[in-house]
Amino acid sequence: MKGIWQDIRYGVRQFRREPGFLAVVVVSLALGIGANSTIFSVLNAVLYRPMPYEHPERLVVVWQTERGRPDSIQPPPIAEVVDVKKQDHVFEDIGLISGNDSSTLSGLGRPEPVRVQQATASYFSVLGVTPILGRIFLPQEMQDDSEAVLISDLFWSRKFNRDPKVIGKTFKLDGAIATVVGVMPPTFASFYGRRTDVWLPIDPSNARYSARIDHWLMPVARLKPGVTLAQAQVEMDVIARRLEQSYPATNKGMGKEVLPLHQQLFGFMGQALYPLFGAVGFVLLIACVNVANLLQSRTEVRRKEYALRAALGSGRRRLIQQLFAESGLLALLGGGLGVILTLLGIAPFRWLASDFPLAKSINLDFRVLVFTLGVSLLSAFLFGFMPAIQASRTDLNLVLREAENRTSTASRGWARPALAVSEVALAMVLLTGAGLMISTIIHLHEVNPGFDAKNVATARVQVPEQGGKYLVRVPGGDMEKPLPLVGAFYQQLLAKVIALPGVESAGVMSNLPTNGSETYSFSILGKPAPPPDQRPNAGCIEVSADLFRTLRIPLKRGRYLDEHDTQSAPWTVVINEAFARRYFPNEDPIGQQLLLRYEPWPIDEDRPRQIVGVVGDVKHWSLGQPASPFVYTSYLQQSAIFPGGAVLNLLDQNLVVRMASGLAGHEADLGNAMRKAVADLNPDLPITEVRTMDAVLAESIGDWQFYMRSLAIFAGIAVLLAVVGIYGVMSYFVNERTHEFGIRMALGALPSDVLSLVGKLGLRLTLIGVAIGILLAVGLTRLIARFLVDVKPTDAVTYAVVSIVLVGVALLACYIPARRATKVDPMVALRYE
Repeated sequence: MKGIWQDIRYGVRQFRREPGFLAVVVVSLALGIGANSTIFSVLNAVLYRPMPYEHPERLVVVWQTERGRPDSIQPPPIAEVVDVKKQDHVFEDIGLISGNDSSTLSGLGRPEPVRVQQATASYFSVLGVTPILGRIFLPQEMQDDSEAVLISDLFWSRKFNRDPKVIGKTFKLDGAIATVVGVMPPTFASFYGRRTDVWLPIDPSNARYSARIDHWLMPVARLKPGVTLAQAQVEMDVIARRLEQSYPATNKGMGKEVLPLHQQLFGFMGQALYPLFGAVGFVLLIACVNVANLLQSRTEVRRKEYALRAALGSGRRRLIQQLFAESGLLALLGGGLGVILTLLGIAPFRWLASDFPLAKSINLDFRVLVFTLGVSLLSAFLFGFMPAIQASRTDLNLVLREAENRTSTASRGWARPALAVSEVALAMVLLTGAGLMISTIIHLHEVNPGFDAKNVATARVQVPEQGGKYLVRVPGGDMEKPLPLVGAFYQQLLAKVIALPGVESAGVMSNLPTNGSETYSFSILGKPAPPPDQRPNAGCIEVSADLFRTLRIPLKRGRYLDEHDTQSAPWTVVINEAFARRYFPNEDPIGQQLLLRYEPWPIDEDRPRQIVGVVGDVKHWSLGQPASPFVYTSYLQQSAIFPGGAVLNLLDQNLVVRMASGLAGHEADLGNAMRKAVADLNPDLPITEVRTMDAVLAESIGDWQFYMRSLAIFAGIAVLLAVVGIYGVMSYFVNERTHEFGIRMALGALPSDVLSLVGKLGLRLTLIGVAIGILLAVGLTRLIARFLVDVKPTDAVTYAVVSIVLVGVALLACYIPARRATKVDPMVALRYE
């Protein structure tokens, strides 16, 4: 141990004499280590850290699947979960939780939307979570008209200023009274990522779910101690067979799949994060190669020192220990600076996920620090091994031989060029990945969304689901029916908005472009009806008559929906070109009739809809996806049957406004005017998400842009390190051959000849690295193929551009040493002889 401390102190003295070398090495390592620790901190928060529940390894979800179709998972019907609870012997209990929904909060200041979930009381006990104030729902509170609610810690802080006497206080959700019975812990959040403000009770044994067609609650179960996942799956298979026999109409061909809760919630994130982790691994390798290259040069300079130490009795093992101690010291310094860079690198990820409770867990915890230490020590071995072995083989006789000339060392210099080539190859891989993502972003910006987004603003308007003013429940089933006041409200709102100064037109639609839609199955009257499980599907958007003109969606055939398409008129529908191509390839769709069905309900609408027009394809799902079949219905033509969530289309509409002149700079004024128009009709309704349509489109490609920026940053670091490596190799080459250059110039060589000689060596190394990098990139870029849109992983243009850029940057790195070589004074150079 005493010898190690001596080696460390000696290394510190050495580094003090070489501040430039120390700075380059520490910064290089910090960039590589910091990038790895940053991505690991995200992986740690999302994939590696145990969920904050009791024995999270025993938590599972139970899905319904179609046999033979493993990708067909969905929540089982609510009533079916009740059956499973009565029959299973592997679960302690099963809880049910809905997805995030939105309700209108009033009675606590200005109306605003809040995020709500419906849950059974057993959901909280299954997770082992108890309120920090109050209690969970009581059995008698699990009714449709219950006023009991649980609130989140953040909602408690924001709306009640953390009042310890909050239990029993009330507010309104969608016009209905809500009474606080409990406050959940600050670490408790929605499974679906986004924060939940309020939890509402739900009773799965309610008769309204007896039709077994409600697939919107996710079952979360806790395995009994000692029960394995495989045992639970066997039991669920048995129960699924029983249910198939008992309820053939809804359960024929249906099975059950048991999955770990953590895998279900976060497994898909690994598909996005692991390629980034691989990318930063390349950055670390390049940093290590770069440092190894610098240490190789430093070893050559210190060869006489090593030889003298050997002559004085220092053994090979002692010398290797000294060099590894220096490498370890460099790695720890780089790791320390890398920790600071990790803190800076975490910030963008936390900002990106600021709307998700998970963002708080992306931090520099003990596990990340241990990972950083481990990476630092691994780096010390990677970059210190070759220089240490080379130094330990120093030949005393060769070093001390006075006849040795400086050109002889060139034969020993194979390692540095090889390292430089590897740096270029690794940088080529990362730069190619970034180039492919940049090509994707360019393509997405050039995609025609199917409408004109310029000078268009949008806002979300949500009509309350409860309170009886706009919606009533149909007795005896899971159905709601809108009152005529809903349509009248939107008609009045559109009239007010169109009257605003500068507004050219306005409309409403249930889902904005690139934001998806509800899915409806359908049948075509006059054609053979397909089996129930083979009915075709299409997206469905509810719109007002002027929506098509407001967005300038082109009419291809027939007519748009208009003001005459009311509830009492014959029902109509407009389809897109993708729908017409797929289902009417050789006939005119105008006049054909469709029977729509909201999935997964087995009931068609009570009236058919006649196709009156065909419009151009709009990118409703994503700018990166091809257009799929869509139908557009009038929001005034509503079915008497409103199962489950179908009614939400009507209640939750997006206001779309086109300005006659430039919108830029007037967004806030227009937003205030729209808020006033809504408040004039109903002061309890919030208007939110006021933004331009250009912003909507930009947000839709946010994931691609983040991935592109991440890869571009890592590729930029890689190129910078590779340039430093090329520069170091060429500088060493020039220094070693100063004597040779002097002889050449003394014999008549021109400076341009020397410049060409050095440049050709740098170009040769770069081209070899680029060639190897292309071969690696062809295989490795397939890992990001799922993020590419209309760009192949082997896109020749991207490879060519990246190669040119990398070669150009490398030649610039070669120029300074080459230029210095041309200024060698022959007389000075010959004095080395």
